[in-house]
Formats: sequence, C-alpha cells, structure tokens
Amino acid sequence: MDNSKNLRRFLMDLDRQFDKDTSTGGIDAWVSYFADDGVMVLSQGDDLKGRQEIYKSMERAFSLPEFSLRWEPIDAKVSEDGSLGYTYGKYVRRYLDDKGDEVLATGKYTTVWQKQRDGSWKIVLDIGN
Repeated sequence: MDNSKNLRRFLMDLDRQFDKDTSTGGIDAWVSYFADDGVMVLSQGDDLKGRQEIYKSMERAFSLPEFSLRWEPIDAKVSEDGSLGYTYGKYVRRYLDDKGDEVLATGKYTTVWQKQRDGSWKIVLDIGN
C-alpha cells in the first residue's frame, strides 16, 4: 500500500475520531481539532477565523438542549507531498427548540486538514451546508 493510501485512511480515521470526540467532549473537543488560525465557513454571516472566534460562535449551538452533531466521512484525498488533505461527508445536527420540539438538520461538509510542524493534523478550513 502506498503512502497516499495510508494517509487517506489516516484522514478518514482522524475525521471519525473527531466526530467521536466531539460527541463526548462537546465544544472543547470540537475546537481542539482546529489549527490556531483555522477557519469555519458559515452559510450565513462572516466566516469564523481562529479557535477563539470558532469557540465563541459555536458555544451557543453546543449549549442548546439535547444538542447533537454527528457526521461520517465518505472519502478523503491527500496532496502529493502529504502535507494537506481533505475529508468530506454527511452530517446530522439535532437539538430541541424553545418549545421542546426536535429540530433536525442534515447536510454535507468538507474539512481541509493540514499537517502541522509537530506532525499532528489540524483543521485549517471547515465548510458545511
């Protein structure tokens, strides 16, 4: 198996671990996967730049009653030099509104991962629709 297949499998596993950690660790786990200067592209409003801005914006969503955000990657691709890659897949977000009714949203996402100087991989760009 060549290195690109190994890295592809690694990113798929990393994205699944990101999902699992976020499901148990909430906002702190979510933000820990982003690079210090990572960006979240939002469907409305300004993009979120950096961990602090991402935390402040996403904290509200994660504090909604019965909030759940789960996803599953479909595939991954890796650059030839092995320093950049992306995963994409489908997500499901649930929470209770102020009347106690479940709100369900589904969509697709793309997450761009970059190998850091310390060898770890962090999210540099996250897009969901």
